[in-house]
Amino acid sequence: MRIFLDDVYDRRIKVLSFIANRRKEVSLSEIAEATQLSKKTVSIIIRQFEQELTLTEEQFKVTYIHNTVQGVYANNLDLVSISNKQLKNSILYKMIRHIFLMERIDAISFCDLEFISPATFSRNRRKLQNILNQCGLSLTRINEIEGEEFRIRNFFFLFFFNASNTWEFGLNVYNEISEYFSERITDWEKMSCINKRKICLLIYISSIRISQKKVVKKSILSDLSEKFQEGKYTKVFFEYFHLKKNRPERQAWNETSAALLLLYKERLVDEEVFVIEEHKKFFSEENFKLVRYSQMLTEKLIETFFQGNSTPLVYWKIRKELDMMHLLMETCFIDPRMFYYIYDEKTFFCADSTEKKIQLKIRNVIDELITKTEYGSFFKAIKKYTSQETLTDYTYLVTYTILVKFTQVDFPKVRILIQNSKIFVGPIIYQKIKLLFSDKVEFVKNQFASPDIIVTDIQLMEKDTRAKEIFISSFSNSSDFALLLDEIEKKIVEHYDNRQLYLG
Repeated sequence: MRIFLDDVYDRRIKVLSFIANRRKEVSLSEIAEATQLSKKTVSIIIRQFEQELTLTEEQFKVTYIHNTVQGVYANNLDLVSISNKQLKNSILYKMIRHIFLMERIDAISFCDLEFISPATFSRNRRKLQNILNQCGLSLTRINEIEGEEFRIRNFFFLFFFNASNTWEFGLNVYNEISEYFSERITDWEKMSCINKRKICLLIYISSIRISQKKVVKKSILSDLSEKFQEGKYTKVFFEYFHLKKNRPERQAWNETSAALLLLYKERLVDEEVFVIEEHKKFFSEENFKLVRYSQMLTEKLIETFFQGNSTPLVYWKIRKELDMMHLLMETCFIDPRMFYYIYDEKTFFCADSTEKKIQLKIRNVIDELITKTEYGSFFKAIKKYTSQETLTDYTYLVTYTILVKFTQVDFPKVRILIQNSKIFVGPIIYQKIKLLFSDKVEFVKNQFASPDIIVTDIQLMEKDTRAKEIFISSFSNSSDFALLLDEIEKKIVEHYDNRQLYLG
C-alpha cells in the first residue's frame, strides 16, 4: 500500500520502519542517513509519533538530552495498522474510495470537498493512472476506472482489504451481509474475522458495482457456476443476488461466478474436501485451454522436486493451484505485492539457502518452459499483465507450500558436549538446556561424536577445532548462560537454513 501514500506519510512510515527493523535504540543521525532525510525532519516525525502512538515503552521509547531527541527505540510494532491510519489521510485513498462509491470523480467538487488545489488533484490523478495501468486498468476523462469487470473488482478488493484491518463502509452494511450468511452457511460464526470480512467485502463490492450498472458478462465461469451448484457458497451467493438483490436469474449466475472467483482466489474454501474428479470436470481442456499449460508446468515441477515420483494427490494438489493461477492470469490477476508496505526489500524478501535452491530451480523450470516449449505462446498471451518474475514468484509459493505439506525434512540436531570441572554444575546445565531446546539438541559424551558446541569452564587440552567452545563458569551466571543460549540458537538456525527436503 506504500504506493498509495502521500509523500509526507510515506516519509513518516519509512522512518518508523527503519527504527522497528533495527530493534535497538538508534540515533537521529543513523535514521537520517538511512532514510535520506534531514535530522530536523526526523526529529519532527519522531515527536509526532510519540504523541500519536499509544504504545508501551517496550514497544516505542524516545530518549532525550536537554529536551533534544537523543535516540529512539521500537520493537514489535504493528506497522501495517499504523500505516493504514496514515493512508486514510492520503489523497489517493480518498480518490479511490470516492470512485468506488460514486462511480467517478468530479474534479472541481472533489477539490472543494478535500480542500486541495487543482494542481494537487492533477498530480494524484496522474499517479493513480500509472498505478491502474500496472493493474491492466485505466482512468477515463471523467475519472472513472475502466477495464475488464473481473479485474476492476479484484483491484477494489485488494485495495480495500489491505487498506484497513476493520470494516470501512458502515457496520449496518457489514451486519446485513454477515447476518444473511450466518443463517445459510454452516459454521459461519466459527469462521475467522479475517475471512468473514473478506467474504463480506467481495459481496459488497459486487453489490456496489451492480448498483452502478457495472455487471459481469456471461462467460464459461457463469455456466460452470450454474452447473456445479453443490459448492458450499455457490447456491448461497446465487440466492443472495437473485432473491435478495432481485437480479434476473442469468445475471445472478454471472455475479455468482465473479464472487466465487474472488472467493477461490483468496483460498476461503480450502477447508472443503478436495475431490479430484470434481476438479477434473471443472478444469477440463474443453472448458479451459489453459489446462494444457497447467499440465506441462505440473509435470515439470513433479520431475524437478519429486524426481518424477508422486502420488495422485500431490499431482492434483499442484494442478489445482496452477489451474487457478493460470485462470487468474487470464482474467483478473494483479500482483498482490503492489499492496504491501515494503521499505526494506532485502529484509522483507530474505530467503535461506534451502529457499534459494527452490527459487533457482523454479526460475530454471519457468525459463525452460517459456523458451523451449509451447508454454511460451501461452505466456505471451498473459504477459501483458504478468511478468516472468511474477509468474516465477507465484509458482515458487505454490511449490514451496506443496513441499511443506508432502515432503519430510532432514533437520539435524545441535550436538552438545558438556565438560565442566565443577561437581554438580554439568548435570544442572544439561537439564536447563534440555528443557529449553527439547528435541532440537542432542547431548554427546566425548569429542569423537563431533559436537557442534562444547560447554566448559576451563581451556581444554584436546578439542575438536570445528566445535564452538562456550565458557560457562557456573549454571547460575546469567551472563554466561545467556551467551550459551544465543550460541545454541545460532547453531539451530544454521542447521535450519541448510535443511534438506526429501520424499518420505
